[in-house]
Amino acid sequence: MGLNGNQQRTIEELYKQMYYPLSAYAQSTLNDRLLAEEAVQDTFRIACAKANDFLSSPNPRGWLLNTLKYVIKNTVRSRAYLNNMIVSTSDFDENIISTDTDAPDIDFLCSDMADNEDYKLLKKIALEKYSMLEASQELGISVEACKKRVQRAKKKLKKHFIEIN
Repeated sequence: MGLNGNQQRTIEELYKQMYYPLSAYAQSTLNDRLLAEEAVQDTFRIACAKANDFLSSPNPRGWLLNTLKYVIKNTVRSRAYLNNMIVSTSDFDENIISTDTDAPDIDFLCSDMADNEDYKLLKKIALEKYSMLEASQELGISVEACKKRVQRAKKKLKKHFIEIN
């Protein structure tokens, strides 16, 4: 169900008023401009999806800020999960895998997945700190398609580590 004209105008007006303050808050919390923009966009996407709840709130600006806080928490949690999944999902023997750094050689651990495009995308996001927006733009796909590919890669990676343990 789409927005009616009045809902659309009200949300557009709040977007114009609140985009920069919300972006500044998100950027100060996430320390990444592109992730902050993505978080604010997700916040307004949620506002549009829940337009009746959002617009009937006694304080729509506060509703947006609270929603942004949850989006930021989810973003931080997702990125931490991806980092942990890639770096420490597998038990490894440091005597067998010797590298110059403390982190295991992920490509060595996942050598049979190294040519997989979804795996490469997951590495960009988790290890190279790409945002979903940056990764999707680089690949020429939508952010939603990028998120789906990352989900697929996480499933394959998890399955891979279960199989080798």
